[in-house]
Amino acid sequence: MSQSTPVRRTEKAGQLHHGALSLSGAVMQGVTHIAPTAGVILILQAEVATLGLATPFAFVIAIVLMFLVGLSLAQLARFLPSAGGFYTYISRTLDPRVGWFAGWINLLYDPFGTAIDLAVLGYVFNAALSYNYGVTFPWWATFIIAGAIVTAVIYRGIEITGRTQLILGGLEILILLAASVHALFSPGAGGVTFAPFNPGNATKGSDLFVAVILAVFTFTGFESTAPLAEETAEPRRNVPRAMLISLVIVGVFVVFCLWAMMIGWGTAHLSSMVTYGGNPVFDVAKRLWGPAWVLLLLAIINSLLSVSVATTNSSTRVIYAMGRTGALPRWFGQIDRRYGTPRNAIIAQTILTFALGLSLGFAMGAFNEFLMIGVAITVGLALLYILACLGVVKFFLTERRSSFNWLMHLVIPLVAAIAVGFVLYHNVVPVPPYPINIALPLAGGWAVIGIAATVFMVKTGRTGWLDKATRVFDEQAATGQAEQPDA
Repeated sequence: MSQSTPVRRTEKAGQLHHGALSLSGAVMQGVTHIAPTAGVILILQAEVATLGLATPFAFVIAIVLMFLVGLSLAQLARFLPSAGGFYTYISRTLDPRVGWFAGWINLLYDPFGTAIDLAVLGYVFNAALSYNYGVTFPWWATFIIAGAIVTAVIYRGIEITGRTQLILGGLEILILLAASVHALFSPGAGGVTFAPFNPGNATKGSDLFVAVILAVFTFTGFESTAPLAEETAEPRRNVPRAMLISLVIVGVFVVFCLWAMMIGWGTAHLSSMVTYGGNPVFDVAKRLWGPAWVLLLLAIINSLLSVSVATTNSSTRVIYAMGRTGALPRWFGQIDRRYGTPRNAIIAQTILTFALGLSLGFAMGAFNEFLMIGVAITVGLALLYILACLGVVKFFLTERRSSFNWLMHLVIPLVAAIAVGFVLYHNVVPVPPYPINIALPLAGGWAVIGIAATVFMVKTGRTGWLDKATRVFDEQAATGQAEQPDA
């Protein structure tokens, strides 16, 4: 990346490498965390089963909603650069106690995300080999190998991580984009048509709202650029830009590729996709490219590896930031003096990833683990989005009143919060079937523990972290406490 050498020469030992990540690196953090290629390959069949021909329309609605959320979060990113992400945003705008709860909820989001991404990587790789070649490669073996790679990349520093995401993310996008363009030039039965963008073409009796719910959370992850603010050059400028740029890139890419793959399959017999025993995107690639279809398998492996890197990036910075302020044990606030990475947060994240991912995978199956934890994560993330949007309103009506804009700081965040609230409600009502239904008590129990821990700390006077929780990077540096974990 552009600024790695001078940063290494000027940074003090024991600090994050401030300014080491360029705008392009921050954008790729958001893009790879969303995992657009994995999203298209894994969700197309389920969405067609839900909505039918009008599937791309649901994604158009979803990206508009997520862009409203992105605009709201970008307002906070402009003024509150910090490795804490949601933890800092909500501590500063609402209350440090609510911020601690948000940080706790965030620990359900990214740390668990790495485990399920590696589990589903093992599942997809084994399923593809078994279905197409009759070869079995245990999902847990892929999990262990990929987990070791992710940890090694993350530990070596944000510069190497940024380059890795640029390569992996760029490769996955190019491969699926090439296949999608080819599909338009060689369409299946029904030819090239824009009918999928007409909601009137939805399958009779289908539920557009359910389809939108699935689509909305295909685009989550853009906000993961926030915890890298202290390592991003000009964070007040580049972090909000990275959020919105990554959303636009992925939004256009996902909608285009879903539409093109439906065209490649053949819109005239789209119903056959629902009952197909393999992966329809792989099947289209086989028709177009023959044996070279394995490039699509490489693309989804790239996608799931890169999202694992992105989730680990984000989670370790939040854990580190909470340890630095004393909201978590100070052990988490230590930096590796050689690589400038949050050493102990990475160790803790790796232990959690292997323990959770392997145990649940063996207990319920790798794909069931992905579904169950995925729903729990989306419930928690929806809460974070809502709290952050409300924080935007309060922040610009109080502390930044001079910058208040009624559209950007009132209308948009409130609309976004209400819309996410509806999505959250319909994500859990009615109660989904097994194994997804396990996610509800998991997310609820996690939230209750967070509330109880917050109350306990306040009641016992363990609140020395409250003031530090509201400070952003510039203010920490000004007080000389940017990297000093609380005693």
